[in-house]
Amino acid sequence: MDAQGNLTRRLRAQVPAAPEDRARASLAAVLQRPAVGEIERILVPCGYDDPTYSERITIAPGHLELELLSLTAGTASAEKRLLRALHGVTDEFDLVVIDCPPNLLSHQIDIAFSAADVLLLPCEPEYDAVESARRIYERVDRDRHTLNPDLAVAGMIVNRYRPNLNVHQERVGEISKIRGDEHVCPTRVHELVSIKNQAEYARPLRADSAQGREAADAFRDIYTWLRTRIATVTGAAA
Repeated sequence: MDAQGNLTRRLRAQVPAAPEDRARASLAAVLQRPAVGEIERILVPCGYDDPTYSERITIAPGHLELELLSLTAGTASAEKRLLRALHGVTDEFDLVVIDCPPNLLSHQIDIAFSAADVLLLPCEPEYDAVESARRIYERVDRDRHTLNPDLAVAGMIVNRYRPNLNVHQERVGEISKIRGDEHVCPTRVHELVSIKNQAEYARPLRADSAQGREAADAFRDIYTWLRTRIATVTGAAA
């Protein structure tokens, strides 16, 4: 759902080369007036050479034209269009991740919140990011009844953490106070060169270096924590 399409690029989604064809084969085109389950027509595999990834990761490519969805925000049930496009398709997947734009109040966010079961917040240990996390929790509490009554917050992942900085240690304590320690993943995502390389060169962490493999192991631990949290919060919500 992020119009910048960073995740689409970093996973090397197999999209058409021609710009006009790329737009038609994107989530932006599907969400104009989606039929039930229509997202299936644009799904493409991850483009990493290793079939470990290409056989397990499927992408609905983003596109800059996702920004244009705000022009039709006033139409009936506009915020439900992603939910409609996903209907019946998600049954084939273990986990569906909706990558959101980095803001709080936008039509793309409303669409994502309406389609999601749980919300996961990456949060840098910096003052402004911690305040933003507080506002997201407040917005979910305030608008859940209109956007998605079943939406639950799985918790937060501390991102770009530098353990040698006292201010980062202090901010992690503040993050825990927002909703309690159980809402914060105990595995931190450290600010590492290997992660920056993955973002820059669009390749798997394990292909980078020993440091990249360590980072990949950390993300595996985060995934294990997340699945437990999803089971916990959706059970509580039910």
